[in-house]
Amino acid sequence: MENVLNFTNIDSEDFVGKYGGEEIPVREGETKAFTETIAKHIADQLVTKILIRERKDYLSDPKREVLLKQMLGEVAVPKTAAAGEEEKKEEEMAKPEEEFKELKTKRPRRRRVRK
Repeated sequence: MENVLNFTNIDSEDFVGKYGGEEIPVREGETKAFTETIAKHIADQLVTKILIRERKDYLSDPKREVLLKQMLGEVAVPKTAAAGEEEKKEEEMAKPEEEFKELKTKRPRRRRVRK
């Protein structure tokens, strides 16, 4: 299982990152958790955008690393959480799908059209 990182949009405007052909919107100042790969990928995109706007060398400017550190952070996991508790949380997250399983199998009711 891949590590999870928090990504924070430190820019003064909303940002839409792209990964795997998907758009990932993150509002100004918002923090979201992503897999490490996605978080680093979109952080790199935002840093590049900021440095280009500031007319700096977006590949080698020392500010690049500073900005990346501001955007990326580890997701805090309670120290009391044992491996068994993590499995329970994963099971609980899967439950909503089971709750709505019957809704997925039912056909929607047709509305009558008034003449």
